[in-house]
Amino acid sequence: MGEASDKRRQKLWEHYMEVERKELEQRRSGQLGRALPDESHEKLERIVEEDRRKAEEGLVELRSGDKVWYKHIDELTREDRPGRIESENARAAWIQERLRRQSRPR
Repeated sequence: MGEASDKRRQKLWEHYMEVERKELEQRRSGQLGRALPDESHEKLERIVEEDRRKAEEGLVELRSGDKVWYKHIDELTREDRPGRIESENARAAWIQERLRRQSRPR
């Protein structure tokens, strides 16, 4: 790879990490949302509090299949991206399922 390609890869990595840090800050402020009508407020609050605690420690979730682990954001490498993507996909699926349950007629 040439120098221009290396610079572009580095620039993309810096942008990726900027997005990760912004998301971590959102998690620190507990931005998972509020309980839906059919959800336990206590259960969601426990989830939010645990997520907030991990975010305050600088931890991000990684996944591979059923395996889940956490890594400090400053220790992330390019090789961690698939685990981060899988984790984000799982979070998005959880949110979508919550919204689907909310929109079901009662």
